[in-house]
Amino acid sequence: MEKERIEELERKISSLEEDVAKLKSLVYKTNSPRPAVHAPPKQRQETTKRPAQTAAKSSQAIEEPVDWEKVLFQTWLPRIFIFVFIIGVLWGFKAASDYGLMNEKAKVVLGFVLSIGFAVTGHFQIKKSRLVLGQVLVGGAIPILMLTTFAMHSLYHLAGPTLAFMLNATWIILGIAATVFYRSQALGIISAVGGVLVPFLIESNSPNALVFIGYETFLYIAFLYVAVKQKYSILYVLSAVLLNLTLLIYYSFVGDNDVKGLLGVAILIQHLCLLSSFFLSKSVLQIYAFTLLSSLAVTYGWLLAVFDDGTTTLVLLALVIIYVLGAYAVRSSKEKFEFFITYLIVAVAFFIHQLVDLREGVILYVIQGLAVYYIAMTYKNLLHQLFSYTIYILSATYILVTPIEQVLSLPTLNWLVVLASILVFIWISIQKTEKDEHDTFKIGGSIVFSILSLIFATEVTVAGTTDLSANTQTLIMTAVWLVLSITAFIIGALKTFKTATYVGVGILFLTLFKLVLYDLPFIPMAIRALLFIVLGAIGLIISRLFYKKK
Repeated sequence: MEKERIEELERKISSLEEDVAKLKSLVYKTNSPRPAVHAPPKQRQETTKRPAQTAAKSSQAIEEPVDWEKVLFQTWLPRIFIFVFIIGVLWGFKAASDYGLMNEKAKVVLGFVLSIGFAVTGHFQIKKSRLVLGQVLVGGAIPILMLTTFAMHSLYHLAGPTLAFMLNATWIILGIAATVFYRSQALGIISAVGGVLVPFLIESNSPNALVFIGYETFLYIAFLYVAVKQKYSILYVLSAVLLNLTLLIYYSFVGDNDVKGLLGVAILIQHLCLLSSFFLSKSVLQIYAFTLLSSLAVTYGWLLAVFDDGTTTLVLLALVIIYVLGAYAVRSSKEKFEFFITYLIVAVAFFIHQLVDLREGVILYVIQGLAVYYIAMTYKNLLHQLFSYTIYILSATYILVTPIEQVLSLPTLNWLVVLASILVFIWISIQKTEKDEHDTFKIGGSIVFSILSLIFATEVTVAGTTDLSANTQTLIMTAVWLVLSITAFIIGALKTFKTATYVGVGILFLTLFKLVLYDLPFIPMAIRALLFIVLGAIGLIISRLFYKKK
């Protein structure tokens, strides 16, 4: 019995050992790395060759030569000659009328039929993938419709003003619809140019200023809307340029006082439209931003030309307020906020120029230049920096070249403001830049400040000593220079600012050169001795202080 138990136990142990061995083999198989699946040779070759083939294809695409025949004959040829054709049609109508070959009604009907033929032919050309030719034909139909309508109303008196206006509004809507439907900026450009040229190609003995300016403004607004909606940058800029050019030509021919107000209103409407399009745009488009900036300058020129000073000042004040509100409204968008600040600064500059005379208000430009520089350094905007440099340098240069004829005068005050502004300029630069750039601004700014201080002191001294003798003037001038030298040296010693110390020594040497090269022949021996004693003593004291410090 005992023996059977032992045999049974041995069988169980051997069975357990077999199970353990099986488990070990399973674990080994699971943890062991699987053999790599090798792709067939052909597949691997294709895989390796693909990047090279892709690179070859891309290089071929990049190096593909320009098809000048396609560019010239398929793209630009129809765009140019559609205008030639339209002008030829106009002259043909005029010749037929002069020779009595065609009456007025026949010309109007033929004009409408021709425009419809253009539109239908262009549509089928687009269907056949001849896009540029088709777009040009469809675009050419719009100005022909406008020309026919103007002739029907203004020249032949076959339609009243209400019908003519409704028809022209319809043609503009058709041009806009065609531009959007065919998704063609070129079609929009052709329609816009044709629409603008309509009044100039039609003869009228009694042109109506309100109708002309209203028509051009309405046309601009319509195509501006298309340009913004479809993001056509060329049409956006071109429509603005065409309106200004058209109104300028009209003003050069008419130019009476009754028209000026209408022209000013049209330009303000354009500027407000550009402002609205930039303000409402979801993304900041650079072309929108810079077109608006250009429009602000052009608008100010128009205001000066067509309005009196009081009206111009009020309009500029309104623009300043609008830009302040705009900057506040877009403060969450860093890029838009920066552009609105730029517009505000330009508008304020124009407003200052309108309020005060340049001689009296040039200080305000210096202050404005500093304010722009602070904003530019705060937001790290290169455009603002360039604008601040331009305002500051021009206004400061105007002050520096204006002679000081009296000590207590406006030029003296302007000089003091410029000197103080340099110190503020240095402070702003240090506050808004990295630490390793601080020494550059400190040293460069100190040198410029010292040179200008020396020039200012010289001009004031000359203005204050005009009634004194030459010897007295020389003594006072030398004393002023020495005071500046000592002041610079003291500042350098107290603030441990070596640049100021070096500037003081430089002024001291300039004083010595002035005495030797210019003043020496004109002053008596006693005064000469006194000046050299004082100058030598100051030099020795400064040298001693240097030695002590070292």
